[in-house]
Amino acid sequence: MIGDISIFTNLVRPIYDEIQVLRDKKESGQKLLVDQRAAVDSVNKLLSDYESFTQIQENISQILPNKEGVPGVVNQLQGLATVNNLKVASLGLQYPPLKSSTDETLIKPLGTLRVTIGLAGDYKDLKPYLEDLETNIRLIDVYSISVANGAIPGATSLLYSIVLDTYYQ
Repeated sequence: MIGDISIFTNLVRPIYDEIQVLRDKKESGQKLLVDQRAAVDSVNKLLSDYESFTQIQENISQILPNKEGVPGVVNQLQGLATVNNLKVASLGLQYPPLKSSTDETLIKPLGTLRVTIGLAGDYKDLKPYLEDLETNIRLIDVYSISVANGAIPGATSLLYSIVLDTYYQ
């Protein structure tokens, strides 16, 4: 029996302690692995959220751009007129002054680009043109519309003067 205790104390006990240390290392390694995977998943989620925010920012920049973007506005208005069988007779641009905010905010004041476009065409083509302006990607408000009879006798063509406001930051 003393031999058994001696064998246990000298041989088995150190091996048992070593096994216990290895089990603790394995358990802490597994916990570290789980924590690292959770951290990687969190970073991946943040990256995907950031990418979606970037897409949202690009969409908002198309709706409310950082500058006037006159060529884009003219191109959109002329393209919509062509699609709706209207002819552009004239085009004028005005830059009303920026409305500054009275208090200190992070929001930039909105700039307005006022466009006066003269169109010629049939009355039936005006409504789809206005609907296309309404659903256009760029934010455009119709400020006023005036209609005049065409100067050609017997022709059904009308002359339209449309004042539009488009915005930028």
